[in-house]
Amino acid sequence: MPKEHGRGIPEPRLTPEKSSVRFSFKHIDIEHDKFHFSKCQTEFFEKLICRFRIFSTWSIEQFTDQNNNERRHTIWFPDTSEPEGFTNIDSEQLGVHEAWQFAICPDDQANQWRVHGILIDDTFFVVWLDPEHKLYSNRLEP
Repeated sequence: MPKEHGRGIPEPRLTPEKSSVRFSFKHIDIEHDKFHFSKCQTEFFEKLICRFRIFSTWSIEQFTDQNNNERRHTIWFPDTSEPEGFTNIDSEQLGVHEAWQFAICPDDQANQWRVHGILIDDTFFVVWLDPEHKLYSNRLEP
């Protein structure tokens, strides 16, 4: 439909619930000893990319459904080995958003690999790569 003198029907904007999940490494903590990426083997990164590809086709609503097989859920840091949470991000700006995690190989009980981060609108910001599942090392996860 042609626009008339700068007027017209505006382009539709998708709400985050209808948008596809995106991923960012903008806030990855590369200094944390427990979650340092050097502890991740090649297979971890291969599976991570495959998981990103799958999740990138999902809506935020699908991704945030905590009734799932991928062990996607919010993180309650006081119940973890890191009760202070993500210490590398600005808690006043980003710390108000819920922390999330997901498994990379949900069907493989031998590989309890996890990714932890924060979800803001339609973007999951990866903060920690956890190939040894150390965030919940002292207890069973929910």
